[in-house]
Amino acid sequence: MPISCVSDRNEMEGSNNMTQMLPTHSTTTIVTASKHDELSGLESAIMDACNELHAARDGQDQEGIEIFTQTLLSLLDSYDATDGDNHPNPAWARANQRALANSAMGNIERAIALELTALKYADTPRRKEISCGNLADRFIRLGDPSSAITYFLDAQQQSPDSIPVLLTGAVAVFEAGFAQHAETIFATLLKNPALLTPNSELTAYLELDRRTRHAAESLDSGLKLLAKLQSMKQQNGAQS
Repeated sequence: MPISCVSDRNEMEGSNNMTQMLPTHSTTTIVTASKHDELSGLESAIMDACNELHAARDGQDQEGIEIFTQTLLSLLDSYDATDGDNHPNPAWARANQRALANSAMGNIERAIALELTALKYADTPRRKEISCGNLADRFIRLGDPSSAITYFLDAQQQSPDSIPVLLTGAVAVFEAGFAQHAETIFATLLKNPALLTPNSELTAYLELDRRTRHAAESLDSGLKLLAKLQSMKQQNGAQS
């Protein structure tokens, strides 16, 4: 579910920073940063442009698609020219960011190939988590939940409590036909009320990611989470 970088869904990618949109196209997603202080200026700009491009593709906005594609290509050139905005591991970061951009452009197979390259250079648990989480998300979007599950398990091994990773896994197992496994993940999230707050990652995915919401609407614990989300929004609205 996108760091010194970001990831698709995982830009796990502290604070939640994402364009407020609801993707409806089967190959669009959301890009977030769970640890926003890890992002450089260029990485933040790339993340924002990716979200804008996902939204433009989702809305079939041809002008927006052209504008944000060119914006991304220009940002990537700057990122490459500065060794990943002076990233400590530019070999990983440059491939990761190009994978994000290609994902936003709809080039999912190319994004997978680039992220597999990034994974080869992932030298920390965090970077492995990000790349594996991204691969899981992209294989879901490619219609291959079985491969998605493999990378979800790899990402979970690096970060068992990551909300984007858990939700990506829930979608993967749900779409692979293992609804009870998805129910177990949502039930685990439901047991921790602290996860569902106005600016939390769990709230963002339940509100903004259509695949997550579809799985939740099909499961008992998911429906209970959505009911709690709606109650929280109503309470916040009454207090504002």
